[in-house]
Amino acid sequence: MAVDCWTVVVSLVVGALLAAWQWWRHYSTRFARLGLPYEPPVPLLGNLMGAALGSRSQHDIVVDLYNKFKPHPYGGAYLFAASLVMIRDPEIIRTVTIKDFDYFTDHADFFDSERSCPIQNRMLFLLRGKEWHYMRTTLSPAFTSMKMKNMFMLITEIAQQMVDYLKKETAAYKVSTNKDDVLTLEVKDFFTRISNDMIATSAFGVKVDSLSDPENMFYRMGKDLTNISMTASLGYIVFPRLMRLLGIPLFSPKAIEYFKSMVSETIETREKQGIVRPDMLHLLMQARRGELTSEEGEEDGNTKGSGRHLTDLDMAAQAMIFFFAGFETVSSVLTFCSYLLAAHEDVQRRLQQEVDDVMKKSGGQPSYEQVIGCQYLDMVISETLRMYTPLSAMDRVCVRPYRLPATDTCPAVDLRPGDIIWLPVRAIHFDPKYYTEPKRFDPERFSPENKHLIKPYTYFPFGSGPRICIGQRFAMMEMKVLLLYFLSRFSFQMVSKTPVPLELSPGNVFVAIKGGSWLGIRPRS
Repeated sequence: MAVDCWTVVVSLVVGALLAAWQWWRHYSTRFARLGLPYEPPVPLLGNLMGAALGSRSQHDIVVDLYNKFKPHPYGGAYLFAASLVMIRDPEIIRTVTIKDFDYFTDHADFFDSERSCPIQNRMLFLLRGKEWHYMRTTLSPAFTSMKMKNMFMLITEIAQQMVDYLKKETAAYKVSTNKDDVLTLEVKDFFTRISNDMIATSAFGVKVDSLSDPENMFYRMGKDLTNISMTASLGYIVFPRLMRLLGIPLFSPKAIEYFKSMVSETIETREKQGIVRPDMLHLLMQARRGELTSEEGEEDGNTKGSGRHLTDLDMAAQAMIFFFAGFETVSSVLTFCSYLLAAHEDVQRRLQQEVDDVMKKSGGQPSYEQVIGCQYLDMVISETLRMYTPLSAMDRVCVRPYRLPATDTCPAVDLRPGDIIWLPVRAIHFDPKYYTEPKRFDPERFSPENKHLIKPYTYFPFGSGPRICIGQRFAMMEMKVLLLYFLSRFSFQMVSKTPVPLELSPGNVFVAIKGGSWLGIRPRS
């Protein structure tokens, strides 16, 4: 009997190994069968072994893959357990994101969100098909110019709060050191805290000060929500069922419950007491009642007659997505912009001249139109976004059978529903074919005289087509306000702790500086 049991066990193990081998052969040779150039994958880790082991930045790996596939318009890549077709040609990127958008309406869900985190599954970014279209149509009027203008006051209050904090800290530092008033800060943490406060006031209607009160509950819960470990991420990408079976959450259940409760309680209080505040939660409440419409001349949607009731979970999910945008994307761009300004003092001086002119004309209280109209500020941020786009690549999922066209160097590629395409944003932004000396920081690329020379669909830090980031206008407003207020009173400068040369940190999904983002903050005389 024992021999028979061992025979069964050995047979099952051998059968499982053979099945795994057959799957691996089919998976790893997919692009060879298609006739596409590709990088052979490592089991489970695909082409991202360096990123998974913390030895290389994912952002650098994407650029290397892109360069290896020259001159082909397509290449095969492996993102852990998923195979993707990387599209290198800007014209084909235009086609799949705009002209043939109906074939690529969805984003990939690498974390199996529907089962791992229901609230994440309700976020606009991961909604699919008709559900996405409904929610996008519902929310778009919340991001028009007029709505941004209404929230502008909330953002300027946080910017002034930042200035007041730095004035106090630099003065105290000068007294304590009896030397100078150049305060050394880890600016990623600094801008993350300010972004947190902007999200709190503009999305949740809560006033906090995470610089003066670094351990406030809102900030701690926000950090818990966005602090996703690499181990948990890999686990949900490769073994989602096992992670759920073991009860290992992708997001902090305590943080999720905190923000869900906050949204529900705030909505209930406002409805009972008739409270109106010009923030995102008020706009979501208007959307639920079908009262949110676009301003005349702005074709951003209309919620009347959209046909589906927004639940509290829907509203909490859309408010919470601000954390993933604000904690990482906005704070990351501001961090790299600060570093670049410190390293290029001539650019910083010219930008401060523009800032000083605006502050003088406005009496120190610039309007929304004056801030948005800062031309050189826009050029500086645009060039920062080109060089340090927060995410190295964007994806789309094929939802209907589609054929990528044959070219001189590649055969036609037949895509099936569920196949993923990869748009290597950072790599295209660094291609010398499109940008002369791409590693050089040069805001003049985006001057009124030069920006029309940029080849279409070679600059898309916020994405492209109908699924372009819905919050790009809000993000740009945040960054412009904060930089304008900061540079009116302070300057960035390099200090002994500043990492030189700048290298990208391995193991980060979002772009980050290796060695920490240390800069000096110097009051202007």
